[in-house]
Amino acid sequence: MLLVDTNRCCGCGICTTICPQGLELEVENGYAQIINETADCMDKAMRACPQNAIAEIKGKLVFAIGTDDDKTIKANDHVGMANFFHILEYSDGELIFKEKRANPKYNEDETRTHGDPGKAKATASALRGVDVLVGKRFGPNIIRLKNQFVCAIIREKEIAGVMDIIKKNIGSILVEKNNKDGRERSGIVLK
Repeated sequence: MLLVDTNRCCGCGICTTICPQGLELEVENGYAQIINETADCMDKAMRACPQNAIAEIKGKLVFAIGTDDDKTIKANDHVGMANFFHILEYSDGELIFKEKRANPKYNEDETRTHGDPGKAKATASALRGVDVLVGKRFGPNIIRLKNQFVCAIIREKEIAGVMDIIKKNIGSILVEKNNKDGRERSGIVLK
């Protein structure tokens, strides 16, 4: 599946000039959009994009959203303090709920401070197979977690709205996940 990351696309039109059979410029919104991802010229258009805004998503991405009540994102504390994680799978443009996982942090000594390596380890153990950890806030353990997950900060309250923001920003998430230039990942703020 191909997509145009609307947060990265600057609307220059280089891709649409190279591959008018596959892309067109959405003038009102200022970004390219795919009209035929199987066009023969799409690969050339992807390589020519100065913003690397056209991406191919292969396989799936697995997300974990911290929540206490199954309706809203964990808001009053760091994501690692959530009661549960909703595990969702992104594939072919769809984000589908897969399961709910308990956060084992409640088996720990709650008097321990934020940033305790044991808490990060407990949270990470509950998130095996997850690519992206989503929360409204991350604590000091983001230093440890960002090397295992893409840490996405989304300040939307309702999980349904969070899911819309994830789909809208999947290109940016993918870029961070595939960051291979040797530097550490950064947490990303999505709107």
